[in-house]
Amino acid sequence: MTAHLTDPAGPAAVGSAGELCGRADALCRAAAPHLPPGAPVAAVLAAVRLRLAEPGLRIAVGGRMNAGKSTLVNALLGRRLAATGATECTTLVAWFRGGVQNRLEVRRTDGRRYHVPGRPGGGIPHDLTLLGSTREEIEEVVVETAGGRDPHRPWTLVDTPGMDTLSGLDGIALRALGAADALLYVMPHPGAGDAEALEALRRQADDRMTALNVVGVLSRIDELGDGTGDPWPRARRVAATYTARLTGLLSGVVPVVGLLAQTALGEEFTEADAALLGRLATAPRADLDQALYSPQEFLRWPDGPLDAPGRARVLDLLGCHGIGAAVDAVPTLAAPGARPLLAALRASGVDALLDEIRERFVAAADRLRAAAALGLVDEAARTALGDEALAPAARRALDDLRAGVVALRRHPLLRQTELAPALADLAAGRLRLSAPDTEALLRLATGTTTAACLGLPEPAPGTTAAPSAHAARTAADAAARWRQLEPGPSRVLQRHARTARELCEELYFRAAAAP
Repeated sequence: MTAHLTDPAGPAAVGSAGELCGRADALCRAAAPHLPPGAPVAAVLAAVRLRLAEPGLRIAVGGRMNAGKSTLVNALLGRRLAATGATECTTLVAWFRGGVQNRLEVRRTDGRRYHVPGRPGGGIPHDLTLLGSTREEIEEVVVETAGGRDPHRPWTLVDTPGMDTLSGLDGIALRALGAADALLYVMPHPGAGDAEALEALRRQADDRMTALNVVGVLSRIDELGDGTGDPWPRARRVAATYTARLTGLLSGVVPVVGLLAQTALGEEFTEADAALLGRLATAPRADLDQALYSPQEFLRWPDGPLDAPGRARVLDLLGCHGIGAAVDAVPTLAAPGARPLLAALRASGVDALLDEIRERFVAAADRLRAAAALGLVDEAARTALGDEALAPAARRALDDLRAGVVALRRHPLLRQTELAPALADLAAGRLRLSAPDTEALLRLATGTTTAACLGLPEPAPGTTAAPSAHAARTAADAAARWRQLEPGPSRVLQRHARTARELCEELYFRAAAAP
């Protein structure tokens, strides 16, 4: 693994990095003065410190070609900034960050960087020639938007190109994945190919992408089945099925109507658009349903209440399913207008996805960022120690650094990362566990608190935590169960059961020592 030395999230800003990131930064800070200036290991430590100083998490959005990744990115950004549709710009790696103006930084493969204006309103132009370099010459694009960082979205997003084959991504896209702390994997219509694609991503990302930091998104639930009727019952069944089938590769699958989410959270929907939908609501419902059978039918609807530009406008914003949902919502609103209608359109499923991001990623940001940093630091230090010409002071500093990394990795939340191979083996069928033990492993690997790791209820807001003695007993029982599995029939089971048992023991000792 190599360090990603660019700074896609912007200049370093000291924020609430968390205990683990703070301790990782302190290890780098202590070693840096003793290293030769300009040495590769010194550059890695400097890059890691910049990354740890960033105020938010890095989340990549990936998936197969035409999966709806860029539409989802726009929904999560609250603005149409990512290029959508089958254009050459959708094959670029694009980072999105707040800034002081709308502009693009183009980073070329030869190391040169320059700025170009963003399109009106900000974002990536659909015409690649406006970027001033060919697709082959561009490493990545950083999209800056006026207004700074949104406190309601404490993350930096990277939109990655689609995987056009199961052989995986090119080196540029893989480096972007390696620079991310977590992944949203987007699937329009789940199938066997997604399991293979996720497995390929996991292998190419050095086993870093598992249920520890991957959430699946079912992006076009309105197209499931025959595309008519209420899609949600079927979408929930499909999401549950693929959550089970992809166990170990992702923590869950969240169904979303991508286009509806993009509009519900965006800034484009106006009072004039609400008026257009109000006029559509006056049409006979049977006529509207027939027109909404397909986009082509809707655009050809000659005797409807909207003219051709009006029909094209609402179709672009909402799609056929979204138009039907909006028209259904119109008579239920307490007051007419864009704001109440947008609130109704949040039934796109995007709120559930935002909750999942906060629960799985943001709550675990300290662990995810520190684990990635320690991996980079340890590899760089190990490589540097192989240089026989290294000065004694630098060698001592690197030995101390590696010892500090080992000690910090004993923290229970960082020990969870050692279960990533277990999740990968579980997904591939190499690790076979009973259903209760599978659930226990997933809790242990992905929980963001001691209670979550042990399957204990979280304390209600404003109340005190559960007694530490109860947590200690639960951890001891869990350790005993994994100890029973250690002499299992396969080396894979033996190795992972030992890791799980050691983590439970660490949780026990911490709970037992708590006041």
